[in-house]
Amino acid sequence: MPQASKPPRFYVSPEETGGAAFSPATEILLPATEAHHAAHVLRLREGDAVELFDGLGGSAVGRISRIGRRETTVTVDELRPAAPRPQPVIHLAFAMPKGARLDWLIEKATELGAASLRPVLFERSAVRADELSPAKRAKWLGHCIAAAKQSGLNFLPALSEPADLASAAARAQPGLYGDLAADSQPLAEAIARLAGSKAVTILVGPEGGITDGERETLRAAGLVAVHLGHTTLRIETAAIALVAATLALLR
Repeated sequence: MPQASKPPRFYVSPEETGGAAFSPATEILLPATEAHHAAHVLRLREGDAVELFDGLGGSAVGRISRIGRRETTVTVDELRPAAPRPQPVIHLAFAMPKGARLDWLIEKATELGAASLRPVLFERSAVRADELSPAKRAKWLGHCIAAAKQSGLNFLPALSEPADLASAAARAQPGLYGDLAADSQPLAEAIARLAGSKAVTILVGPEGGITDGERETLRAAGLVAVHLGHTTLRIETAAIALVAATLALLR
C-alpha cells in the first residue's frame, strides 16, 4: 500500500502562543502568512490534519478547526516529544553574498541544522552595513521557515545582528575559518583536534579574500585556518561545504 502523505507543517513562534508551549486541546491562530498558505495555496479544509512547530524544538499535531479568507485556527490534538538540538551545534558567520545567492545560503544552512547565522563585515565585503536592514532580516526568517518546513526540522537558526570581524571572532570558540593561505590546514585535520566539541563556529570570508590584518585578528582570537581544496569558492559554496563536512566529521 502507498504511504500516507505527511501533513503540511506550519510555523508558530513562541510569541504567537504567548510564550507557552503547545498544549493539547488548545486552539492556535496561525500567523497571517501561514494562514494564507493554508487557505489559498494548499486549499486546506476544516478537519484536515496539520503539524505545528515553534522553531525551538517543540511540535504538535492537530486539525484545522476554522479556516477563512484571513484567519486559520488549528486545534492541537497531540504534542510531539521535544528533542534537544542535535550536536554538534554549528554557528555560521559569513560575509554577505548578494541577492539570490544569500537566499540560497540561508535556506541550505537551515536545512543542515545550523544553530545561528551571523553576517560579518569584512574589509572586502561586497555588502555594506547600511544594506542589512531589519526588513531584509525579516525576509531571511521567511527563508529559514520555508527550509525548516520542507526538511522536517523543528529548530530555526537564530538570526544574529551583523557584526564586525573582531566582534564575531571574539564569540567564535572553538572556531574555524576558510582560507587558502599556505599554512591553512585540511579540514579533516583541524576537526580531529576538536573531537568531542559540542559547538563549533565556522567563519567564511568574502570572495576577494581576507586581508593580512583580518587574518591576524582571527588567529589572535584562536580560530584555525582550514581549506577543503585548492580552489577559490563562492561564499555560499564554501559556507555550505564547510558546514556539511564539519557535521559529518564531528558526528
